[in-house]
Amino acid sequence: MKTITNIADQLFRKVQPVASSLGSEAGGAAVEGAAGEASRQTGAQTKPQTRAAFPAETRTPAFCAIDCPGRCPLELHLRDGELARVSANKAAPACHRGLSMRAWANSPDRLMWPLRRVGPRGSAQFERVTWDEALDDISDQLARIRREHGNESIYLAYTTGQSCTTADPFERLMNCFGGFLDRYNNYSNPQINAMVRSMYGPDALYPGGSELDAAANARLVLVFGASPAETGTGRATWHGAWDRVVEQVGERGGRIVMVDPRRNGSIPKRKGSDQQTVSWLPINPGTDSALAAALLHELAFTHNALDWDFLHERCIGFTDETLPERWRGMGLSVMDYLRGTGYDHVAKTPAWAAAITGIPANDIRELAAQLATARPVFIMQGWGPQRRSNGEMTSGMIMMLAAALGQVGLPGTNNGMNIAWGGGFLTRVSADRNAVPFRIPAYRFLDAIENGEALGAREGVRGLPEASCGNAEDASSAERAQAGCGNAEGPGSTQEAPAENDAARGFALAAKASLEQTSHSNRATYSVQHQNGAAHLPCSIKAIICHGGNCLTNQHGDVNRAHRVLGDPSKCEFILNVDVEFTDSARYADIVLPDLFRMEQESAMDADDWGRRIAASTGELGARFERRGAWNMCVELAKRWGIEDAFTEGRTEGEWIRRLYEGDRERSTGLPTFDRLLEEGLAWRADCAEPFVALADWRSDPDAHPLDTPSGKIELFSEQLAAAAEALRGTPDEGAITPIPTYVPEWGPAEFAVERPATDGAKDSSAVLPECDQEGKPSAETTCDQPLRVFGFHSVARIHSSWGNVPAVSRRVPQVISINPADADARGIATGDLVEASNRFGTLRLPAHVTDNVIAGTIVMPQGAWWQAEGNVAEPIDVGGCINTLTTSRPSPLAFGNPQHTCWCHLRRHMGTEAYLSETAHPA
Repeated sequence: MKTITNIADQLFRKVQPVASSLGSEAGGAAVEGAAGEASRQTGAQTKPQTRAAFPAETRTPAFCAIDCPGRCPLELHLRDGELARVSANKAAPACHRGLSMRAWANSPDRLMWPLRRVGPRGSAQFERVTWDEALDDISDQLARIRREHGNESIYLAYTTGQSCTTADPFERLMNCFGGFLDRYNNYSNPQINAMVRSMYGPDALYPGGSELDAAANARLVLVFGASPAETGTGRATWHGAWDRVVEQVGERGGRIVMVDPRRNGSIPKRKGSDQQTVSWLPINPGTDSALAAALLHELAFTHNALDWDFLHERCIGFTDETLPERWRGMGLSVMDYLRGTGYDHVAKTPAWAAAITGIPANDIRELAAQLATARPVFIMQGWGPQRRSNGEMTSGMIMMLAAALGQVGLPGTNNGMNIAWGGGFLTRVSADRNAVPFRIPAYRFLDAIENGEALGAREGVRGLPEASCGNAEDASSAERAQAGCGNAEGPGSTQEAPAENDAARGFALAAKASLEQTSHSNRATYSVQHQNGAAHLPCSIKAIICHGGNCLTNQHGDVNRAHRVLGDPSKCEFILNVDVEFTDSARYADIVLPDLFRMEQESAMDADDWGRRIAASTGELGARFERRGAWNMCVELAKRWGIEDAFTEGRTEGEWIRRLYEGDRERSTGLPTFDRLLEEGLAWRADCAEPFVALADWRSDPDAHPLDTPSGKIELFSEQLAAAAEALRGTPDEGAITPIPTYVPEWGPAEFAVERPATDGAKDSSAVLPECDQEGKPSAETTCDQPLRVFGFHSVARIHSSWGNVPAVSRRVPQVISINPADADARGIATGDLVEASNRFGTLRLPAHVTDNVIAGTIVMPQGAWWQAEGNVAEPIDVGGCINTLTTSRPSPLAFGNPQHTCWCHLRRHMGTEAYLSETAHPA
């Protein structure tokens, strides 16, 4: 049997430092070979592989612990102590990613021993060191940085690779060490979370929406920007539930409508009953809220099909009389917005929406007619539509559509959010208290490296007491607004919005009169603080600990900027990367430590996002070479800092896992002992059987289960959002937030410097998609200089960038740029041609795939591919297909979240296409 060597064969020998080259390949040309050969090349002392120590073949439970709702329970087949193959646990199915864990565990990129940087940052030049050398360096560097800059200069990076009860020990370690600069938000769903807080209240964030199985009872399922069969590939969870929903909705003659810019993998392509049940409604990216507004207009004024009793009794702000008294008579209700008597003074008719969405007006009318009569209606959205520059408003509009129909809290309905993801059931080891009060938006860490002292409330920093209004957790203007604080500029401000922004001006004039009534004691002095520097981070980030993630570069917006910032050690002085493999983020580390997969160590975790199932790994596979688990690393660092007792509390990791599990057994029924769990590998909670329906308790008894909003009702008009809108006046994001969900155009081509060249008679050099008529058809032909939207999606081949280096999995969804035939013809592009997509952030080159499964005006590619550069250091061309080569690191306006799906580029056929086609047709 083959055993792996390491990427170290080519990259990690001791070398003389040379000039940094972004073109250096982190993967090198490492190949599998004998462990002894690796030892001869690097002086390694590998773990002896003694066959006598193992039986001929054993099977042991394990699981895939990646950030995926499937979290497949697995069985590892060990032969002579080595992993021979992986199969599904007999009690639950597994997806192709989980079944490919052997290929990933044996990847040539797999880390085997500690590494220390010897070349410039980003050059991928490392030497092998001992564990003591590595840990001593880490201990000394972090102690020095704490001494010179304070604990607030040490940042724990946002990552997604730790999913078990003891899998993220660095937070606990650093709290024992005096604290660290924390972050809030994630890269997945911050925009919708911000709107949920204002509309439904913070308590609604978990478990989120209804479970997908609840949709099986619906007559109409309306899905905005989600593909459960792709994003939840583990067939025991979302994918399996989606198959059941399609089957059962079809059996009762119901319909499923998928609103998406691409024909996604949840839409059947074969002819048959599934295709009749599930239909695709193509839409221009970033315009979902315009569709929702037009549907509401039709439902209100054509069909009179809204649940008016529900809107009057359970909601705030749909009609003028349900607004808070001081806001009435100003044209600020949802009805005013729909009929065109408030906000932008445009009626939200199907014809209005057709010109924006590209959906024919008659199709919008037809869908509205179905919504008017079908009951129950299950409305859900994925996290793609909210992961845009206008994502806050988009997500709120979709949730408002569900509420206006009264289709929340009842069997077969959803609250308009994504399906339930719950947060799990098992208790994780306590991180304890962080003595550093400051938290930054996760998406702003590069800003905090370059100039942290300039980040204050305006930039989303929390925990600045001078900037809070009674709560240090709500320091930013947006977060203060969500907490119900007053006008961030001070009540009674007389500044008016610029005349060119009708929506902002209309609201600002109305809001000014109301805000003058606000108590002076509720004043937030943010503008003064921002000018005099009284409320900002005290220090920039000087050290980063990145454990189990690739968000330092590959998964972050504007990856080339990340390379530039992290490549300068004068800015961030020390970076520690802990992972199972050498990712693109790892190339910028000073020390790299080789972690273990959870299947290689004893572990327990929720086997789905709802916490119905519990999975366990025996850890029988064990460590190979010099790999260690992260808990062990933290214990060794704690010893060096003299805080071992505080960190461990006298328990090993295994003892912590058992202690936490036994406590959880007392909160549930049907869970076996931990030893039995290790034998079976999988267990079900007996007290969690029926599909969860979001807001069911509140709908049945609102007095006993009030919403966690100021009114206890659904706040379609939010005074918190009104304050946030005021706080954005005079900023580049003015008008991006309104007190009710509205359609707000997202950032256009100018943000990406790909404006269409102005010509005589051109209305606007930054025009977006070609103008459409009332039937949603382009009014002019697309030309080759027309900017294109860039649309990324989560494919079945990867979870984020995980499995991105496993060819057998990646081949399932080739990394290509998909383009509509109309756009391809205008540019002379055919399937298989090399094409280059470029904007001011970078350039990437991939093969083209011409298909009508993508809406015109948009190119599509799977996200998560590994960045791989060619060309010179100053202007590298990514040939790996990392979509973040083109995206921005500018955060969204309210949540300071990830807007990466808002992206524009120019696309052209690469001049080297003929040579490429010749090579692929006749490989050497």
